[in-house]
Amino acid sequence: MNIQTYLKDQWVYVGTQAFFLVILIAILDLLKTPGPSIAFLAIVYVAFFLASVAMDYYKRARFLNSIQNNLKKMDQKYLVLDTIDPPGYLEGQLIYDSLYEINKSMNENVKTYQKNVEDYKDYIEMWVHEVKLPLAGLTLMIHNMQLQEEERRKLKEQLMRLDNYADQILYYVRSENASADYQFRKTSLKAVVAAVAQRNRSLLQEKDICLKVHDLGCEVITDSKWLEFMVNQILGNSVKYMKPDGVGEIEIYGSVEKECTLLHIRDNGVGIKAKDLPRLFEKSFTGDNGRISAKSTGMGLYIVKKLCDQMGHRIRVESVEGEYTEVILSIGTFQI
Repeated sequence: MNIQTYLKDQWVYVGTQAFFLVILIAILDLLKTPGPSIAFLAIVYVAFFLASVAMDYYKRARFLNSIQNNLKKMDQKYLVLDTIDPPGYLEGQLIYDSLYEINKSMNENVKTYQKNVEDYKDYIEMWVHEVKLPLAGLTLMIHNMQLQEEERRKLKEQLMRLDNYADQILYYVRSENASADYQFRKTSLKAVVAAVAQRNRSLLQEKDICLKVHDLGCEVITDSKWLEFMVNQILGNSVKYMKPDGVGEIEIYGSVEKECTLLHIRDNGVGIKAKDLPRLFEKSFTGDNGRISAKSTGMGLYIVKKLCDQMGHRIRVESVEGEYTEVILSIGTFQI
């Protein structure tokens, strides 16, 4: 608030005081008061008036400008009340008290909402753990049942999809507070990729996909469990978007770039359209390929990107439609 704004807001008060001053001078003149006395009284009146206006303007401007300036600087604007001092005038105090009550009510509502969300997440996590038991039981039952090989393959494929979706839900729920679960240590890329390959072995064989793994002799500092989940999500996408005709091939290898270890996961699938590449990590984005495959949820790469950001890793995707897709995880070298 500047002085012009203040005077526009106080024009009635200023105009009234000026009118009273004119009336006072006129009355003193009618009473035959000497000119010097009238001038002296007028100067004193104006001086006191200007002093009161200046003090009032200072108090108001100091309070209101502090609110406006702090709001511009803050990302979490609801914390602005903690950055300003109580004002020294009645209207400002009423505003300050109202903001305090609003902030208090908002905090209470946020706490209630957060508790409900945490309870919901706990339930989902418990549900995922519970549902994995019957999934494991079904896998054993299928293995022991007398079924045609094609029927067995289809059932195992569907169970694997259910298991992967259950993992996706579990890791998504945990990803908000995943940092509390991170255990950074030296991890062998070869061991991580081997675990993912073993998990998807049947699916790769049934889809007749050739998996080529090489140059994974290096170790990185990361959380092996979360890295394994990310690699599994990326590999699952590669399998999902293979060309229906032709020989499927997925190549996984490592390389070093400056102070980073790169993990490449490249396939010769349907590829990704150039217009979809910038939006791959958006939540629930499936793109044109998602219209082709009903299995797409748009959550896999979103969760992977979220985890990479939290863990200090980077991810990028290179692709040419109809030729290949390559996902590159960049894991920086740092000490723990």
